[in-house]
Amino acid sequence: MIVKAAVCGLVLAALTPLSEGWSASVVVSGSMSPAVETGDVVITAPPAGRSIAPGRVVRFRSPDRPGRSTLHRISTITADGLLVTKGDANRTADVTPVPVSAVTGVSRWRVPYAGLPLVWWRDRDLPRLAGTAAVLAVLLTLVPMMIRSRRSGRRPS
Repeated sequence: MIVKAAVCGLVLAALTPLSEGWSASVVVSGSMSPAVETGDVVITAPPAGRSIAPGRVVRFRSPDRPGRSTLHRISTITADGLLVTKGDANRTADVTPVPVSAVTGVSRWRVPYAGLPLVWWRDRDLPRLAGTAAVLAVLLTLVPMMIRSRRSGRRPS
């Protein structure tokens, strides 16, 4: 019962922001390291007013790579309102300034490591995927057994 309640709570906590237009992205490069690492999941909220300011991490439609999104920090805002962005790990700012209309989200939360399985899948890193699946299978088997044995006062055999 406790496990079911915890799972329901986690699902509700994950879905509530999504109903408000928030979204999740898996980070697939190290350009924002160390603040955001490859494999982290970043939760973004729709941009609003003062949320777009220097120092904020934003997700935007990449002007240099159509169909792709980029997650970088706003360095400055030009006189004509364009955003100059830069990955924290990059030495120089991005070449093409970004119009505010291209911003699709402002970073709110980071969930470390949560997207690593997707990165491993993309990179065809089958040993890590298999190892993670095996550990999860063992945990999903043992945890309910341990809970049941505690309730009955017995030790698992």
